[in-house]
Amino acid sequence: MTERLKSLLRAVLPRTIRPYAILTGPLRGDRIVTSWHDYPAAIIGRTERPLLDWFAKNVRLGETWLDIGAHYGYTAIALSRLVGALGRVFAFEPMISTAGCVAQTRRLNDLPQLSVVPLGLANPGAGAMEMRRLVTVRGMVDSTVREGGWGEAIMVTSLDWLWPRLCGTNGELHGVKVDVQGMELEALGGMIGILSKWKPKLVVEVHVDVDRAGLLGAIESVGYIRRGVPIEPVAGEIEPLYVDDHSYAFFPA
Repeated sequence: MTERLKSLLRAVLPRTIRPYAILTGPLRGDRIVTSWHDYPAAIIGRTERPLLDWFAKNVRLGETWLDIGAHYGYTAIALSRLVGALGRVFAFEPMISTAGCVAQTRRLNDLPQLSVVPLGLANPGAGAMEMRRLVTVRGMVDSTVREGGWGEAIMVTSLDWLWPRLCGTNGELHGVKVDVQGMELEALGGMIGILSKWKPKLVVEVHVDVDRAGLLGAIESVGYIRRGVPIEPVAGEIEPLYVDDHSYAFFPA
């Protein structure tokens, strides 16, 4: 289905945000608070299948994972199920209204292991936090949108500053998923210390105009193998192409 057709279909779908039962797929029967307009694939249960399959093979009970760019919490539900009651998942969603939906989803599915953090992760330098005005579409912050869209004030901070204040007495990290709609380099730049110390499994979705060489260089600089593993390989892909809107897994060297 083309992006134009998706946009036309989405325009006529209901915008009411409320709880829905996920209809099919690995999360069938779980509940998610969203709208047909913003996230129909989550309600149907047909989104993020390759990523959820990868999680099923790489996430263990009792682990701690970060879902950076959680949107309405679809992948946060999956991670929470996999780490179990003794694990921890921190879902970072900077759009306040959407973060509130994730909090409702957490309660509907009885997931006390899931914590919702209504902040964006970036690299604001010496300042602990700063406010930025960014474009939001369909319940998410999207820096790849060049024109139009509604701008909102978003609070951002670095993970290196925030994590010691968030993790309690246990700072160990086992996995990090990053899907930040074009802010990959800046988000990673703010977690250099954490990645260097804990070497968690790292999943990054890359987006349009993100400097691939800079991204891979940043990942390699903190002790990871430069070559990512495609989570959803493109037909005929031998070496990673780092295709827009596709996720790649990176492992410590």
